[in-house]
Amino acid sequence: MLKAPLDVLADKFRGYLGLAFDLKEIPDKVEAACRALMPHLAHVALSGLDPERRLPIPVWLHRSCVPFISREHFEKIFWPTFRPLVEAVWARGNQVLFYAEGKWDAHLDTFATLPEGSIIYHIDRSDPKLCAEKLGKKFCLSGGVPNALLAFGTPDQVRAKCKELIDICGENGGYIMDASAIIQNDARVENVRAMTEFTREYGVYSPSPSSDPPPPPPAERRPAPDFGPPPRCFRWEEKLLELPEIRGDAELCRRIWDDLDSFAYTFIWHLVLSF
Repeated sequence: MLKAPLDVLADKFRGYLGLAFDLKEIPDKVEAACRALMPHLAHVALSGLDPERRLPIPVWLHRSCVPFISREHFEKIFWPTFRPLVEAVWARGNQVLFYAEGKWDAHLDTFATLPEGSIIYHIDRSDPKLCAEKLGKKFCLSGGVPNALLAFGTPDQVRAKCKELIDICGENGGYIMDASAIIQNDARVENVRAMTEFTREYGVYSPSPSSDPPPPPPAERRPAPDFGPPPRCFRWEEKLLELPEIRGDAELCRRIWDDLDSFAYTFIWHLVLSF
């Protein structure tokens, strides 16, 4: 799992009201806190990547977009402390799924500067046509079917929306049909069925699947950012100073300590990152 440092501050430590005051009153401390979070978030993300590089790692982009924060704070704090995490994942050969909750149209040009193929961009409230224009030539797009439509619309309205999205986002491939946000419990079964069946019928390029292998991913890779050694709660070197002389197998003691410390560290950060 991955989140942007500024979103972690808002989600779990300060709340959005607290973060709003912090950005206004102590922006330098907010930036320092985001940079302090980077090695921890990188460690959690990189240690959980799909070894077969088939599944992207999701990042829940919450409200660090204009107008929830200013463009200045986006460019000075959010993006410089988030982009290196995405590039570190891409340097390993894995993609990041940008689950862009809300409307991120103001930042599509910024996202377009990422390496080709490095992300999948999920459309929630953004304009699908604008997303296709700005990002569709470099990245896969997904989503865009409004949750309200799945809950309160008719199957015919769902089919019309799916056709619109396929025509806009899927003309040259690289589109995944999905709801704009996670499908909610109030989605009508007939509407979900209409979305699925229509996509299978209309979202094809030939009557039979191609036997050609998929194209290889883009070869562009930047050097992985260096976030330093794996973070710990309490390093063995520090703990050793508190202990009496070890007369037995010191290496065995160190290994057990590091294992226990890493379990505690992972547990703490999953509590921070999980909903």
